[in-house]
Amino acid sequence: MRIELIFQIAGIGILTSIFHIVLKQAGKEEYSFIATLAGVAIALIMVVQLLAELLEAVKGVFFL
Repeated sequence: MRIELIFQIAGIGILTSIFHIVLKQAGKEEYSFIATLAGVAIALIMVVQLLAELLEAVKGVFFL
């Protein structure tokens, strides 16, 4: 298991929450929403790539 990937996703979550709080306190709710959405999208892309690797490994095990 790649532990660094978990730390990367956690780091993205922490940075996203910091950006969200700072922008919301500054009165920029629109930018806060966009920053949060971008953070979620980046994390989802990382997870989808990992799932693709998993499916390729399963396919290789069963010779499909």
